[in-house]
Amino acid sequence: MPPSTRSRAEIEHSALLLSRTLVDRTRSLYRELERSTGAPVQAHRALVCIADEPGIQSSRLATAMGMQRSAVSHLLKSLSNHGWIERRRGGGDQRSVHLFVTESGGEVVKATAGRVVGVLQRAVQMLEDAQLEELERSLQALVAQIEAPSPGMVVVRARRRRSAAN
Repeated sequence: MPPSTRSRAEIEHSALLLSRTLVDRTRSLYRELERSTGAPVQAHRALVCIADEPGIQSSRLATAMGMQRSAVSHLLKSLSNHGWIERRRGGGDQRSVHLFVTESGGEVVKATAGRVVGVLQRAVQMLEDAQLEELERSLQALVAQIEAPSPGMVVVRARRRRSAAN
Protein backbone atom coordinates (compact mmCIF):
# COMPACT_ATOMS: atom_id res chain seq x y z
CA MET A 1 0.00 0.00 0.00
CA PRO A 2 1.45 3.41 -0.91
CA PRO A 3 1.89 5.90 1.91
CA SER A 4 -1.00 8.28 2.47
CA THR A 5 -0.72 11.82 1.19
CA ARG A 6 -3.12 13.03 3.85
CA SER A 7 -1.95 14.54 7.12
CA ARG A 8 -2.31 12.68 10.40
CA ALA A 9 -4.98 15.19 11.47
CA GLU A 10 -7.00 14.47 8.31
CA ILE A 11 -6.75 10.73 8.84
CA GLU A 12 -7.72 11.06 12.53
CA HIS A 13 -10.71 13.22 11.58
CA SER A 14 -11.85 10.70 8.97
CA ALA A 15 -11.37 7.76 11.38
CA LEU A 16 -13.41 9.54 14.07
CA LEU A 17 -16.23 10.34 11.65
CA LEU A 18 -16.31 6.75 10.40
CA SER A 19 -16.29 5.40 13.98
CA ARG A 20 -19.15 7.69 14.94
CA THR A 21 -21.07 6.70 11.81
CA LEU A 22 -20.65 3.02 12.69
CA VAL A 23 -21.84 3.59 16.25
CA ASP A 24 -24.77 5.76 15.13
CA ARG A 25 -25.92 3.30 12.46
CA THR A 26 -25.67 0.40 14.89
CA ARG A 27 -27.64 2.31 17.53
CA SER A 28 -30.34 3.19 15.00
CA LEU A 29 -30.65 -0.42 13.89
CA TYR A 30 -30.82 -1.61 17.50
CA ARG A 31 -33.46 1.00 18.40
CA GLU A 32 -35.57 -0.13 15.44
CA LEU A 33 -35.19 -3.75 16.54
CA GLU A 34 -36.26 -2.89 20.08
CA ARG A 35 -39.23 -0.86 18.81
CA SER A 36 -40.45 -3.57 16.48
CA THR A 37 -40.18 -6.45 18.95
CA GLY A 38 -40.31 -4.87 22.40
CA ALA A 39 -37.18 -6.79 23.36
CA PRO A 40 -33.75 -5.35 24.16
CA VAL A 41 -30.86 -6.07 21.81
CA GLN A 42 -29.06 -8.24 24.40
CA ALA A 43 -32.16 -10.43 24.54
CA HIS A 44 -32.03 -10.92 20.78
CA ARG A 45 -28.33 -11.71 20.84
CA ALA A 46 -28.86 -14.30 23.58
CA LEU A 47 -31.86 -15.85 21.83
CA VAL A 48 -29.90 -16.20 18.59
CA CYS A 49 -26.99 -17.86 20.45
CA ILE A 50 -29.34 -20.25 22.26
CA ALA A 51 -31.26 -21.04 19.06
CA ASP A 52 -27.97 -21.72 17.25
CA GLU A 53 -26.79 -24.05 20.02
CA PRO A 54 -29.80 -25.66 21.75
CA GLY A 55 -28.86 -26.90 25.21
CA ILE A 56 -26.07 -24.36 25.63
CA GLN A 57 -25.06 -23.72 29.24
CA SER A 58 -25.01 -20.20 30.68
CA SER A 59 -21.22 -20.15 31.09
CA ARG A 60 -20.79 -20.97 27.39
CA LEU A 61 -23.41 -18.34 26.50
CA ALA A 62 -21.50 -15.74 28.54
CA THR A 63 -18.32 -16.55 26.62
CA ALA A 64 -20.12 -16.49 23.26
CA MET A 65 -21.64 -13.08 24.04
CA GLY A 66 -18.53 -11.62 25.66
CA MET A 67 -20.44 -10.89 28.87
CA GLN A 68 -19.87 -11.47 32.57
CA ARG A 69 -21.68 -14.47 34.02
CA SER A 70 -23.63 -12.28 36.45
CA ALA A 71 -24.93 -10.12 33.58
CA VAL A 72 -25.92 -13.24 31.64
CA SER A 73 -27.70 -14.60 34.70
CA HIS A 74 -29.76 -11.40 34.92
CA LEU A 75 -30.47 -11.55 31.17
CA LEU A 76 -31.55 -15.21 31.39
CA LYS A 77 -33.94 -14.37 34.21
CA SER A 78 -35.56 -11.74 32.00
CA LEU A 79 -35.76 -14.11 29.01
CA SER A 80 -37.30 -16.77 31.22
CA ASN A 81 -39.82 -14.30 32.69
CA HIS A 82 -40.91 -13.40 29.15
CA GLY A 83 -41.31 -17.10 28.34
CA TRP A 84 -38.68 -16.92 25.60
CA ILE A 85 -36.35 -19.58 27.02
CA GLU A 86 -36.63 -22.75 29.00
CA ARG A 87 -34.05 -24.02 31.47
CA ARG A 88 -33.65 -27.77 31.81
CA ARG A 89 -31.45 -29.68 34.26
CA GLY A 90 -28.83 -31.98 32.76
CA GLY A 91 -29.50 -35.73 32.77
CA GLY A 92 -26.64 -37.05 34.92
CA ASP A 93 -25.57 -33.80 36.57
CA GLN A 94 -28.54 -32.00 38.12
CA ARG A 95 -26.36 -28.93 38.75
CA SER A 96 -25.99 -28.50 35.02
CA VAL A 97 -28.64 -26.27 33.40
CA HIS A 98 -29.20 -26.29 29.65
CA LEU A 99 -30.95 -23.49 27.79
CA PHE A 100 -33.50 -23.83 25.02
CA VAL A 101 -35.55 -21.30 23.05
CA THR A 102 -39.29 -21.73 23.55
CA GLU A 103 -41.83 -21.43 20.76
CA SER A 104 -42.50 -17.76 21.63
CA GLY A 105 -38.75 -17.10 21.83
CA GLY A 106 -38.39 -18.71 18.43
CA GLU A 107 -41.00 -16.29 17.09
CA VAL A 108 -38.88 -13.38 18.33
CA VAL A 109 -35.84 -14.86 16.59
CA LYS A 110 -37.79 -15.43 13.35
CA ALA A 111 -39.25 -11.92 13.44
CA THR A 112 -35.79 -10.41 13.35
CA ALA A 113 -33.84 -12.98 11.35
CA GLY A 114 -31.86 -11.32 8.61
CA ARG A 115 -32.84 -7.83 9.69
CA VAL A 116 -30.95 -6.13 12.48
CA VAL A 117 -29.52 -8.98 14.48
CA GLY A 118 -26.34 -10.04 12.79
CA VAL A 119 -25.96 -6.96 10.56
CA LEU A 120 -22.53 -6.23 11.98
CA GLN A 121 -21.58 -9.90 11.89
CA ARG A 122 -22.60 -10.19 8.24
CA ALA A 123 -20.67 -7.00 7.39
CA VAL A 124 -17.54 -8.38 9.08
CA GLN A 125 -17.95 -11.70 7.26
CA MET A 126 -17.94 -9.84 3.92
CA LEU A 127 -14.43 -8.47 4.53
CA GLU A 128 -11.47 -10.06 2.79
CA ASP A 129 -9.03 -11.92 5.06
CA ALA A 130 -6.44 -9.12 5.03
CA GLN A 131 -9.11 -6.50 5.81
CA LEU A 132 -10.44 -8.63 8.65
CA GLU A 133 -7.00 -9.05 10.19
CA GLU A 134 -6.34 -5.31 9.88
CA LEU A 135 -9.72 -4.53 11.46
CA GLU A 136 -9.02 -6.89 14.36
CA ARG A 137 -5.61 -5.35 15.04
CA SER A 138 -6.96 -1.82 14.79
CA LEU A 139 -9.93 -2.50 17.05
CA GLN A 140 -7.72 -4.20 19.64
CA ALA A 141 -5.49 -1.11 19.71
CA LEU A 142 -8.49 1.23 19.91
CA VAL A 143 -10.26 -0.73 22.66
CA ALA A 144 -7.01 -0.83 24.66
CA GLN A 145 -6.99 2.99 24.63
CA ILE A 146 -10.59 3.37 25.86
CA GLU A 147 -11.38 2.67 29.48
CA ALA A 148 -14.61 0.77 30.03
CA PRO A 149 -17.09 2.88 32.00
CA SER A 150 -17.76 1.77 35.53
CA PRO A 151 -21.38 1.54 36.71
CA GLY A 152 -20.74 4.54 38.98
CA MET A 153 -19.79 6.71 36.00
CA VAL A 154 -23.21 6.25 34.43
CA VAL A 155 -24.97 7.28 37.63
CA VAL A 156 -22.78 10.37 38.00
CA ARG A 157 -23.54 11.47 34.45
CA ALA A 158 -27.26 10.98 34.94
CA ARG A 159 -27.16 13.02 38.14
CA ARG A 160 -25.22 15.79 36.41
CA ARG A 161 -27.83 16.00 33.65
CA ARG A 162 -30.65 16.20 36.17
CA SER A 163 -28.81 18.87 38.15
CA ALA A 164 -28.13 20.91 35.03
CA ALA A 165 -31.80 20.71 34.02
CA ASN A 166 -32.97 22.19 37.35
